[in-house]
Amino acid sequence: MIAGRTLLRALETLEAGRAVRLDEVDAFAARRHAEKAAGRRTPRRIDAAYRPGPRWPSRTAPSRLGLVAAVANRHTAFRRSPFPDESLCLDDQVQQLTDLNARLDGCATLYLPNLGRVDAPTRDALAETISGIERLIRPGWAPLNGDLLLRLRFADLVAYAAAVPLGH
Repeated sequence: MIAGRTLLRALETLEAGRAVRLDEVDAFAARRHAEKAAGRRTPRRIDAAYRPGPRWPSRTAPSRLGLVAAVANRHTAFRRSPFPDESLCLDDQVQQLTDLNARLDGCATLYLPNLGRVDAPTRDALAETISGIERLIRPGWAPLNGDLLLRLRFADLVAYAAAVPLGH
């Protein structure tokens, strides 16, 4: 019976998140419709800011332990993923990517045993790591972008979970 109650609570949480997300989508659609009618063809920066990164679509904040579990899961996958093929990098990018990879791993490694509590230097290092990864991403299709975007998504998750403001 406990498993049934737990599943029911999980379903209620998912349903609440879904309802908030649907409300957001409806509000965005109505706003964009009005903006397009007024001649504004490009969404405002504030509308695009939340879409790329992780977030919790709910009126209540996510549990810290849930975020820690999500970071732990993605950290395991990050550590198992192969380092990008160095032939895809320019000479100076290999060292940059090696350093960024090590910093991202270090930030996640500090985040996890402290159950999501990170100090200011770790938050700063994480923000710098995100900026560094973003600087390596090239517009359009580039062979290295796939690996970089995976690392950026993980860095964004750690930043979100650690309450670091995302810069993009």
